[in-house]
Amino acid sequence: MIYFIRHGESEANLKQEFAGQKDNSLLTEKGRRQAKEGGVDIINLGLKINKIISSPLERTKDTAKIIADVIGYKEGIIIDPRIIEYDMGSLTGTRYHEISSKILVSAENAEDPMSFHDRVKSFLDDWKNKDETILMVCHAGVGRMIESIKQNRDPRLFYDIQKYPNGKVIKLDWLE
Repeated sequence: MIYFIRHGESEANLKQEFAGQKDNSLLTEKGRRQAKEGGVDIINLGLKINKIISSPLERTKDTAKIIADVIGYKEGIIIDPRIIEYDMGSLTGTRYHEISSKILVSAENAEDPMSFHDRVKSFLDDWKNKDETILMVCHAGVGRMIESIKQNRDPRLFYDIQKYPNGKVIKLDWLE
């Protein structure tokens, strides 16, 4: 079984800026609290996490470490680049504004949404049938793409899907 958690609030979230892959935005104090709360939620759900797999960005690695400490996870955290955030190209570092998927994916130097889809799906396919409880710690864009895959939607429209909140544990039970 795979569980998803989005990193805690980052400095870019606080500043209301698109971070993408290129802004290695750190967690805020609130973000660290959200990570701790995510760990408490895992305990309260009675989950025995066998593997924690994180995006390589600092905000996710820090979230994963905080959760690991809270739940008493002693294994190493696995870093998997397939679940790094979507590369927003020229929109990275700009203020949040109302934007459609079509505008996002056509930004200069933005990642190809089909490649993004394929790397996230590859991760899910590799881990979904394991006889382990997996916690993936990643990003809003990855969560949106997971929902796009779940709903069998056009990957180019992933950004039009509502994002998962920071620090909330989401069970991906539809993968079974």
